[in-house]
Amino acid sequence: MTGENILRKMTGDMHVRQLAALGKARLQAAGVECADYDAKQLLFSCTGLTEASYLADPDRSVPQEVQKRYRQLISLREQRIPLQLILGSAWFYGREFFVNGDVLIPRPDTEILVEEAMKEIQPGDSVLDVCTGSGCILLTIACEQKLGESLGTDISAKALAVAQENRKRLSEEIRGCVPAFAQGDLLEPAAGRKFDVIVSNPPYIPAGVIPQLAPEVKDHDPLQALDGGEDGLVFYRRIAAGAGEFLKPDGLLFLEIGYDQAQAVSQILRNACFTDITVTRDYGGNDRVIRGVYGRS
Repeated sequence: MTGENILRKMTGDMHVRQLAALGKARLQAAGVECADYDAKQLLFSCTGLTEASYLADPDRSVPQEVQKRYRQLISLREQRIPLQLILGSAWFYGREFFVNGDVLIPRPDTEILVEEAMKEIQPGDSVLDVCTGSGCILLTIACEQKLGESLGTDISAKALAVAQENRKRLSEEIRGCVPAFAQGDLLEPAAGRKFDVIVSNPPYIPAGVIPQLAPEVKDHDPLQALDGGEDGLVFYRRIAAGAGEFLKPDGLLFLEIGYDQAQAVSQILRNACFTDITVTRDYGGNDRVIRGVYGRS
């Protein structure tokens, strides 16, 4: 069935199951991955249904105005606008974060960075999150562990506005000191301070690869959150070179990395006096997080 015919059918009386099926067909025709999931999530956002209530009554009628709104959302997703940007939120580590086009959409792979850091962060530790974006990494850690001083930095004022909104939304879950956010280039806003742990998901996509990425990424994630320079390693070199100034003795550095960057980033860390370097894989079996200890002989 063509998209035009689907649109025509959606103008009559319809049930939620029919709407979900038609939305799925349109998204599949547009080449959207997970078309079934996305179509249902957009439907739930329009109707207020949950997965459970949808399954319990799939023949529930949908008012014309709701059908119209659903068609509008499906049209946006057909244009390969990410589901999270359409909905205005993304789930990360079991919490819902506000997102918009000014930040990198939180991804499940980055949860591995949080998991690895949480294994070694102790109550009262101070944490610096470099390239904080939406704040999802630092705020998740602050909700999971009672922290001392914590700071998220980003060069983008618009990104920091998103992080601040997420801090507000999660304020009741934050267990220790409330994280601060500051604008500036990488480590610079933390001048004069020392931290127990530094975490970062920096830009690490080689510039030449970005045009080959899915439209949802290359056209809608901020370029400055993706572009890691010619070889994808520019920000690892800069963070590693400066991190020692901001870490306490035996301080820890955790970095998200690309699937093929473990060897190169390990060498960058060794050159910057990091030891006890370990690499952790994500659930897909790809290298995802690298950890190093600063200054330990």
